[in-house]
Amino acid sequence: MLDGTLRLLCTYILTSVLAIAAVFLPLSASAESWRESGCAGVVEAELEKLDISKLGKPDVNYIVSSRSSAASDGSEELNGWVGFENCKGNLIVQLSRNCHVTAIYTSGACRIPGVPHF
Repeated sequence: MLDGTLRLLCTYILTSVLAIAAVFLPLSASAESWRESGCAGVVEAELEKLDISKLGKPDVNYIVSSRSSAASDGSEELNGWVGFENCKGNLIVQLSRNCHVTAIYTSGACRIPGVPHF
């Protein structure tokens, strides 16, 4: 009985790891191709419009996320996650497929005047 349970548990873990890998491994490649197609510099241009001087040097990373839910079509969106030297948190800039900014907000301890915080 224990041997069958252990085998089932190992199968479940292996399947979960493979499923997670299948979802996340292509994301970095997808973000790069999306960025190369014209979104490069969009988040950086947004930063120039904001009062971020007190936050220190920004570090921009582009991340693709899935909007899979019962209410969505499972499409992807490109997000610019910006970390700063002097605050623990991020500025998140959501982009459309056409590289237009659809939302911008901060998280954690980062605050920027005029930008919503969650």
